[in-house]
Amino acid sequence: MKVLKSGIPEFEAKMYQEILLKEGIFSELVDSHFAYTDSIYFGSGGLVDIIIPDDDFEEAVQIFEDLQERGRGKTDE
Repeated sequence: MKVLKSGIPEFEAKMYQEILLKEGIFSELVDSHFAYTDSIYFGSGGLVDIIIPDDDFEEAVQIFEDLQERGRGKTDE
């Protein structure tokens, strides 16, 4: 398993997880080990890491790079 994204809010990680699932990539959310990740500061759930199988890592990275490119294209117009 490899870490795709690290130390992100749980609500954001769940959105990423749904995107991956729609592309057929299984992912898991695990608690990050950052200091001061109390729910008082970061909301319910704190910070998490998204981990995925090694075999799917390159495809997952490409999915998110493509999403970023599409997002940039809209703001440049």
